[in-house]
Amino acid sequence: MPVWWVGATYRRTPSESGSLFKFLRRTGSGHYLSRRTPLLPPSFYTGNESSYSRRRPSLLFLSFRSPLRHKKINMVKICCIGAGYVGGPTMAVIALKCPSIEVAVVDISVARIAAWNSDQLPIYEPGLEDIVKQCRGKNLSFSSDVEKHVCEADIIFVSVNTPTKTRGLGAGKAADLTYWESAARMIADVSKSDKIVVEKSTVPVKTAEAIEKILTHNSKGINYQILSNPEFLAEGTAIQDLFNPDRVLIGGRETPEGRKAVQALKEVYANWVSEDRIITTNLWSAELSKLAANAFLAQRISSVNAISALCEATGADVSEVAYAVGKDTRIGPKFLNASVGFGGSCFQKDILNLIYICECNGLPEVANYWKQVIKINDYQKNRFVNRVVASMFNTVAGKKIAVLGFAFKKDTGDTRETPAIDVCKGLLGDKAKICIYDPQVSEDQIQRDLAMNKFDWDHPIHLQPMSPTAVKEVSVTWDAYEATKGAHGICILTEWDEFKKLDYAKIYQSMQKPAFIFDGRNVVDPVKLREIGFIVYSIGKPLDLWLKDMPAVA
Repeated sequence: MPVWWVGATYRRTPSESGSLFKFLRRTGSGHYLSRRTPLLPPSFYTGNESSYSRRRPSLLFLSFRSPLRHKKINMVKICCIGAGYVGGPTMAVIALKCPSIEVAVVDISVARIAAWNSDQLPIYEPGLEDIVKQCRGKNLSFSSDVEKHVCEADIIFVSVNTPTKTRGLGAGKAADLTYWESAARMIADVSKSDKIVVEKSTVPVKTAEAIEKILTHNSKGINYQILSNPEFLAEGTAIQDLFNPDRVLIGGRETPEGRKAVQALKEVYANWVSEDRIITTNLWSAELSKLAANAFLAQRISSVNAISALCEATGADVSEVAYAVGKDTRIGPKFLNASVGFGGSCFQKDILNLIYICECNGLPEVANYWKQVIKINDYQKNRFVNRVVASMFNTVAGKKIAVLGFAFKKDTGDTRETPAIDVCKGLLGDKAKICIYDPQVSEDQIQRDLAMNKFDWDHPIHLQPMSPTAVKEVSVTWDAYEATKGAHGICILTEWDEFKKLDYAKIYQSMQKPAFIFDGRNVVDPVKLREIGFIVYSIGKPLDLWLKDMPAVA
């Protein structure tokens, strides 16, 4: 339906005639006056639009033509393959910020799609539920009809699993691109029009080249442009990261067609991201930038964790050291919080991938450098377990250990590569009885994580063990006080805010004595807890007298 413009004209000099006409032609959302619109004599036009003043109107007029009558503009369609932690939130925000774009999120898991269409979303992320409810049924849809939406889409984001290989060439380091290749072949099979295919998964450098070969050799005359658009989201703040990103990175081929495709994706983000934050590069730079960014962040965590061990040995306080170091503007304060170790789906996987790429390119010294980041992370988790066991008379056999927090960080239910898995397995290896409480992680997920082999978590849910054998020595509760009741010790493994507010005097009364707290996130005040009666271990803090003569590593 055309938009009707109503304007007022004012008598001015004949020399200024026609400028209101020009002004109105470039005013509004794409609607303009036709040159065939009957116009008044020049003496009736206002002239310079920058000098409007409220004068007595001499005439009202209407313009009555919209370009939409002459050219139908189709709504841009975006399809995202993969309804996980990246695809779901990213597409929800694009739908919210771009109401003129039709967004479909597809996945072969019918159960996952059903969850996205329900009131209980399959992932927890602050702010996500409100956005999904606002856009779902309008320009945002979730479907298991993958081929239909891929066929109809103009832009296809691919956000599928890229697990670490567990066998064959590169096992334990290289990324397994089985799901990516499968997605590319499906795109080639069902496409009937030109497509822009966007890498959203974290992939090895040169993956785009391999995907491009698959698509072009099966093109049937269809043109494909491959772009790399890596995500830089932090779980727990993903929605805010999407609303206000540090940068949006788009890599493409340095050809006229490639630059055109980059511009098309850039225009999508430009609906809410300022142009100076949208960075364009070649494909290989974009792919490597994602791996390098995660490696740098993980390196900072391992660096401060290495210092935390030295702090315990010397009586220094890692929080004070990190604060002093972080005041240096060249370093900054972020990612300098000592902890039981880093987790999440990206850091370890991406560093292993980076190591493999370095080795394949004849750079063993560089590969060995990055290996140390993972070695320190494993060392920190082992050191924490050894502190627990050594402190409790060198055995936890038959003792109840309460674990507060299982997610790899607060404000998410994601447990992929969480340090809690290795800590719990270490304690179970010494025959402890563990009771776990996490406000966002289900018992089924916890049991699955403790039963699965390493790297199994990164395969689609339908390919994971459907009924993992429950670990008998592990129980899960939905109440922190119930988890700690009768416990010999407490391990805080996730920095949930609620753990700072617990009534620790009440908890102390319900525990076996001596009562221990092992704070793997430095969220509680050790001085106050010692006043209550606890024996406290906080990572990188001056040691409790009880712990001073006990070894950090068995």
